[in-house]
Amino acid sequence: MDKKIDGPLVKIDLQLFADPEKTEQPTPRRLEKAREEGNIPISNEFNMAMSLLAMSMLLMFLFNPLVAEIERLFYDYFALEVDFEGTELLAYEVKTHTSLYLKLVIFFGVSVIVSSILGMIQTKFLFTTKSLKFDLSRINPINGFKRLFSMRTVVELLKAILKLCVVGFLTYNIFKSNWNLILSLADQEIGASFQIIFDMITKILFQLGIALLILSLFDFWYQRHAYMQDLKMSKYEIKQEMKEIEGNPEVKQRQREIMRRMLMTRMMQKVPEADVVVTNPTHYAVALQYDAETMDAPIVVAKGVNEIAFKIRDIAFKNGVPIVQRPSLAKKLYEEVDLNEEIPEDLYTVVAEVLAYVYRISR
Repeated sequence: MDKKIDGPLVKIDLQLFADPEKTEQPTPRRLEKAREEGNIPISNEFNMAMSLLAMSMLLMFLFNPLVAEIERLFYDYFALEVDFEGTELLAYEVKTHTSLYLKLVIFFGVSVIVSSILGMIQTKFLFTTKSLKFDLSRINPINGFKRLFSMRTVVELLKAILKLCVVGFLTYNIFKSNWNLILSLADQEIGASFQIIFDMITKILFQLGIALLILSLFDFWYQRHAYMQDLKMSKYEIKQEMKEIEGNPEVKQRQREIMRRMLMTRMMQKVPEADVVVTNPTHYAVALQYDAETMDAPIVVAKGVNEIAFKIRDIAFKNGVPIVQRPSLAKKLYEEVDLNEEIPEDLYTVVAEVLAYVYRISR
């Protein structure tokens, strides 16, 4: 007998597998945090293009001296009649052809220096070690799978194919245009052969540098665009960031409440030390203290309205502090004078009368 099932046996909430929609542009704080972690947009194609152009220009500058040095190296090597052992031969060659090796070091060193300087310029001279720290998320297979099939991976693959095609086309074109010279290399002298080879290498480096420079313009735009896309935030993330910056409203309210209680406790502790409490019978209460030896004028040590005013009067009554009803004075002291501040000069006379009255009845 078949049973009818009204609903699914297991209910799966697909929202558990969905990431929040990142539709908002990254905030300045998010960008600054990414920069501190070493996450910044860089065009490697631009660095490579400028390095190749620098190498081609340097090769043009060192062309004749370098060919002459290599030609002399070959003649010295084939004319060498001294029986040297391995290390001795190496030491002899380095000592004899120091100028050649120095030029080669300069030639390859320029590429490294240019690439490093351009990299620092693109990163605005950022130095950080956070990107070198071990992070388990980098070896997470799920994250790796996402990166493998991401749009960035597709674009990088297309760039690699395009660069390979450009290099192949330029190399083929140069070899094709110089094919007769290549075939005649066997009949040329050493110096002439190296001139032909160096000339082709210079052309390849220069043309490849120009091609990569053009490609880097697109790459720089794409890297910037992809960088901003990766750092996009959801509305929830922006809300959480604002809480971190400004503080959680509930926590801030709790802190304000604690501070208010602390200030209230301190204020109430000073009421027994007051000389007089000036009140409006129902609303205001202001406690004044005056010491002729240490104070220039009376100061307000406590004040409040309604419930707080009642507590001030109650504490004053229990501690024998005189309570004087002066409604207008109490209201003016409450509104114009802050805690632990001296009363203004225009109230000196009125307050002096109150204090004189208190001292008189106290005696």
